This record gives sequence, structure tokens and C-alpha cells, in this order.
Amino acid sequence: MHRLIILISVVLLIVIFSLTSCQPGVQPQPSRPQPEETVYKSIEEVKNGLLASSTDTETTVNLKGYVVHRFEDSNLILANDKTAIMFKNSGLSSKYLGKMIQLKSVKAAYKNKTFYLEKTNSTEIFIDLAGKTPPQPKNLNISGELPTPALKETFVLMNGSYSTVRGSIKFDSANSKYFVTYSIGTKNQVFEISDEQSISLLNQFNFNKPITVNAEATLTGYLFYETNSWKFRVSNADVVIPSPDVNVGIEVPGYVPSVEQATVTYYQAEKKMLVEYTYALPNVVFMLYKEYKNPSNDSEKVYELIGETTSTVFEKTDIEGISGIGIRVVSADKTKESEIFIVSSDRFIIK
Repeated sequence: MHRLIILISVVLLIVIFSLTSCQPGVQPQPSRPQPEETVYKSIEEVKNGLLASSTDTETTVNLKGYVVHRFEDSNLILANDKTAIMFKNSGLSSKYLGKMIQLKSVKAAYKNKTFYLEKTNSTEIFIDLAGKTPPQPKNLNISGELPTPALKETFVLMNGSYSTVRGSIKFDSANSKYFVTYSIGTKNQVFEISDEQSISLLNQFNFNKPITVNAEATLTGYLFYETNSWKFRVSNADVVIPSPDVNVGIEVPGYVPSVEQATVTYYQAEKKMLVEYTYALPNVVFMLYKEYKNPSNDSEKVYELIGETTSTVFEKTDIEGISGIGIRVVSADKTKESEIFIVSSDRFIIK
């Protein structure tokens, strides 16, 4: 009896399985694709695909690359050994820095001659734990001339390159941007730095003010082409600002009498400095200097000429970070001069 019950149960199971498998429209559901089962394109493959269109375009792609830098606004530089691309509004934290990531269903766009990626609601992000070494920035000083969009092959690789460059930077005060000039062979290459974050980073080398002299700089960042010009977004910088044309520790014989009495008044609201002094002899010129510590030797004072006048009243604006004001008397024919008279900053009259 017991064996009969078992036999009946087995027959019923076979009949049920046969009926369900024969019903139309009922198919096994595929499992959710895993990262390793998806084909991920290289960055240059994606760029070449976008550039095939004659107009601004965007598409959805699967792509992989290393996170070589993360900006404060969560934009990433995603790079491989050949080129790079900006991943805008990634939403990723700094823990992804240096990691290979795989992006599934990410928006890739080419607009205003600029390539970029952008996260969408369907974008999936996976970390590749292979642990390979991220690519190093390309050296623009040996990379050749910056190409035009018409030179598609080199343009794709350079537009968005994670780069380093050594060149001369100069601030354009009229347009509030920096221009960087560097040499390739006998030709000069020029790009601009105009985004607010990069400008703030460079300004820190000049006490949070624009660098108004030509300075040598080694910059690392993101080179890109936009609105018909090459631009650079800085991720790291080393800037050497040249020392001002100064006299160190002015000591001159007293060929003519020096100023004996002087006052310095500083008007804070107007950022104006008024220097007044008395002097008896005619036909002289007053040379005025700002005094501060020597950048290369804190124990030494340096003096930078800020103006000259034949009047016993002198005004100057935007003078900061000084330890005093110096006044020297020079004869009109420049053959005789006095010792320098110093009014230290602790004796300034502040208004």
C-alpha cells in the first residue's frame, strides 16, 4: 500500500510539470546581468562614436575607466592610458579615487566641442577590484601640437586628456582668466583657465589674489576644447611667482639729509595710504618704498619701490602685508641721496 501511494505521487508530479511546460507564453526569466557579462567600451571608442555625428549628440553607453581625480563638485576625471573624459555630477565620494569603475547605461554627450558623461536614473556603477595602477597624466610638453576638431584621431585623444604641463601663466584682468603658454619644439601653445575653482586654486599662490606677473607653473588637470578654444581645469598646481624688483636692506651714505619726520595714515574703508613728511631743501625727489620680510630670509627686510614724487604728500592704494613705509631723498640730478627713513606699521594712524 505504501509503495502504491509513492508511485501515484510521482505520476502526478510528472503530469503537472508536463502541463505547465506546454502552456504558451510561459518562459524562464533571464537572471540580471552581472558586471562581467556586460561589454564595456573604452573611452576613446565612446568619443569616436560621438564624433561620427556632424552635430551635437548624446547616447547611452557602457564604459569603463579609472577615477584619477575628483573635484569638489563631485565631477570626476575618468581616464585610461590613452585619454580621459569628464563624468559630471557623478555623486561618487572620494573612496572611488584611484579605482577602476564600470558605468552601465550612462549618458555620453558631445556638445560645444566638449565630450562628457552624465549620470541618469538608470545608470549603474560597479567598482572593479582588479587593483591595477591608474594611468599617469600625459605630459603636454612632449605631446605635440594641440589639434583642431578636423583632426579627428588626435583630437579625440587630446580633448579630455588628463594632463600635466609646465609653462608660463598670465592673468587677464579684463576677462578674469588665466592664459598658459608652453612650448612644443619651436611653437608656442596657449590655453585658458577660466573656471572659478581653478582660478581660486591659482590665486592661493598670491595670498588669494590674481597672479598679476608672469609666473612659471606646473599644472595637472583636465585639458578640453570648448567654444573654439583649448581650456584647462586644474586639479593640482605648483606656481613659482618671481621675486619683485626690490632692494635688500637699503644702506646708502648720507649725501643729503634724510627726512626727519613723517606720518602714515591708512584709511581702511578706501584701502588708501597717505604719507606726509617735512623736508627743508629744494630740488629733491622723494622715493617711497614698502618694507616687508625677504621671502627667502625672514630675518631680512626688503624694500620695493612704489612711487616717487617732488611733493611732501604721497598717496597709494591697495598696499597690504607690509612692515613699514620707507622714504629716501634723492637730488634732482640723481647724484646725491639720503639714508632711508622708515615709518614702521605699528606707528601707522588707522582710520
